[in-house]
Amino acid sequence: MLGTLGAVTLIAGCSSSDDAITAFAPYQYGYLNQIHLNVATMQVADHASSEAIPGDESANAPIPPDQALTQMAQQRLVAAGQSGAAIFTIDRASIVHEPGGYLEGKMDSHLDIQSSTGQQVGEVEAHVTRTMKPDLSRGDADSRENLYEITRQMMQDMNVELEFQIKNNLKDWLVDAGGTPTASAIQTETLGGSTKTASLPGTNNTATPASASPEAATVKEAAPAAAESKAASTAVSEPNAIFPGGMPDDQTETSSTTPKAHSPAAGFLKLPSNVTTP
Repeated sequence: MLGTLGAVTLIAGCSSSDDAITAFAPYQYGYLNQIHLNVATMQVADHASSEAIPGDESANAPIPPDQALTQMAQQRLVAAGQSGAAIFTIDRASIVHEPGGYLEGKMDSHLDIQSSTGQQVGEVEAHVTRTMKPDLSRGDADSRENLYEITRQMMQDMNVELEFQIKNNLKDWLVDAGGTPTASAIQTETLGGSTKTASLPGTNNTATPASASPEAATVKEAAPAAAESKAASTAVSEPNAIFPGGMPDDQTETSSTTPKAHSPAAGFLKLPSNVTTP
């Protein structure tokens, strides 16, 4: 009897040791940057079904791919706004043992942004396909170890793809942890080629002082000279009341070089003393 109990204890001990060896650590994504969205709530919808895909072995994985996607979305996608909702939907998460001994994994997902009234205002899709040659030293091609490994590889790809799609197609909905838009301004180019900055809603646009701009200072200094030149040209262009057609050439030249001659002052003319009047 004691020998039987000892054997059971030994077997149990071996069983516990085997479980510890084959334990699979959960996937972690806390080391990656969180993606803050300008919405009030964040939801995850799992629509993946292993029964819909013939030969799908994802349910046999230590951590099924759809569960890994759910965990990723919960750790990385954060609601940081005041209204609206974000819904991350898992459309497919499968692993199929293909002919030739390869494992093929596929993940399809999409992220919807809805307004406070439920209207869809933004959407992105992320798709991942991974083919892996199983490591037969870990068991059969579809062993738990190999299924765990291909799921890990697919999740690496999905993290990169989803972040890329969000930053390129939902950039207007990106905010920081405090709810402030991450892009403080949008650069726009005018017809003249100069660049202007237009602030996004909810941000402050600080004007640059004129004194800080060398071009602005140059324009201000040149303004008085331009005004004098304009006044001079206006004076020259005004018509003369006496000579509407302009001053004669000879008179213009003389007036600029020869002093003007004046008529003698008014008075009485006297005759010479030797002249006798009749």
